[in-house]
Amino acid sequence: MSRYSLRARVNTFYAGMLALALIVFSIAVYLGVRAFLTRSLERSLSNSAESIVSDYLVPLDRKGDSWFLAEMNESYPPGSSDPFVRVTQGNRIRYQSGDMRDPYVNMSELALPSNPSWFHSIHRETTANGQRLMIYTLPYRALNGSIFFVETGTTIEPIRHVLRSLTEILLVTTPVILILATFGGYFLMSQPLKPVVTLTEQAERVGRERLGERLPVIQTGDELERLSLSLNRMIDRLEEALAHNHRFSADASHELRTPLTIIRGELESLIQMPSLPLPVVDGIGSALEECNRMAKIVHSLMTISRLDGGGEQMEMIPVDLVELVKATLEHMVLLAEEKQISLRFEYGKAVVVSGDPMRIKQVVVNLVDNAIKYTPNSGEVKVTVTSHEKKALLWVADTGIGIPITALPFVFDRFYRSDLARSRESGGTGLGLAIVKAICSAHGGSASVESVEGRGASFRIELPLLAPDVTVTDQARTFASTSSLYQTVGPRDSDKDSLTKI
Repeated sequence: MSRYSLRARVNTFYAGMLALALIVFSIAVYLGVRAFLTRSLERSLSNSAESIVSDYLVPLDRKGDSWFLAEMNESYPPGSSDPFVRVTQGNRIRYQSGDMRDPYVNMSELALPSNPSWFHSIHRETTANGQRLMIYTLPYRALNGSIFFVETGTTIEPIRHVLRSLTEILLVTTPVILILATFGGYFLMSQPLKPVVTLTEQAERVGRERLGERLPVIQTGDELERLSLSLNRMIDRLEEALAHNHRFSADASHELRTPLTIIRGELESLIQMPSLPLPVVDGIGSALEECNRMAKIVHSLMTISRLDGGGEQMEMIPVDLVELVKATLEHMVLLAEEKQISLRFEYGKAVVVSGDPMRIKQVVVNLVDNAIKYTPNSGEVKVTVTSHEKKALLWVADTGIGIPITALPFVFDRFYRSDLARSRESGGTGLGLAIVKAICSAHGGSASVESVEGRGASFRIELPLLAPDVTVTDQARTFASTSSLYQTVGPRDSDKDSLTKI
């Protein structure tokens, strides 16, 4: 799962918010439990001190010291560990319970109450052995004017023990809850996101074979259903705009053919007239060249429009791509020899595709012609045919001037030229690669390019591969006749790639 996917982002946000909530909840529970235990202990100590005053000190004048000691020993016997009790009168200890045993606290180490800030309140002390105590001091003035101090206290070790146990529980359960909730959220999100995955997969397929496909409408009644309907309406508008563009190109090309034919005929008649001045002949010849160039552009535009619109009647038959490329390169070897360019052909076993031989040959011619035009003298053009999985692959690579990286996304666009002057001098119209792309799309394939400026370019053509046992028709073989110009070192009984030089 990509960390940038919608599911990852939502799950990360959900896990983060849950972790924050669990941390806040754990802190709140810890503080709440600690406050509750502390208040409960303080309340217990204060209630015990008040009970001693009301039950034993108030009747002390009437019942005497013996009764007081007997009652105190019975209610708070010596040796009792919790809570400890001490009643003092001035510097005299009237009663003191035994030392605390668990944990051990020596009561004689505790100072007598002397700080007024301790009265009617809880104060804390730490013993020599590190035990922390909580002590409540309650002063009492008897009717005879005697002042008593009642101290009730206990260690806070039980509170600390409970808080330690609570902390351990929270430290263990919080990560477990977070992990389980994160995985649970991840799998729970799979179901709501299934329609989005379906829309994405279908959207990837729209336009690859035909634009008439539509996205499935998710019948959920929520935003996903509205999204699918909106996307389908957008595709309708795009299809209408593209259809209008194709109709315009086809209609314009068709309407231009007749006037161009008439103009060319008139110019050819004029140039045959006797005794024409030389500048006039040159002007008519230049006009004829531009007229022929315009006719080529119009013809190319009509071809692209028919291919894009599905109006091109192509005879789809099994074609051996290796043999077809061989036969095509045979007719182009002279172009390479003129510039002393090495034209190399690498191939392996037979690669059979379903297509129109003439159109596939046009793809090879356009790509190899471009490679030869833009490769300097003594350079190299290499053509490779192979197959991978269910695709036939055709590469045309050269050692030419290359294509600027800024121009790579646009090389298959109509009339696009990375260097206008250079293309014009070489006779290009800016439509050759557009025709290549249209032919590949009509065959259910694709065209792409890789290039480093100054190091050459490599064009890659992908076509659907037919089964190896498909028989190539005699009609297809007429485009793949072997020439004596090739020194074939191709495969004999092996499927390994081999090299043919021209």
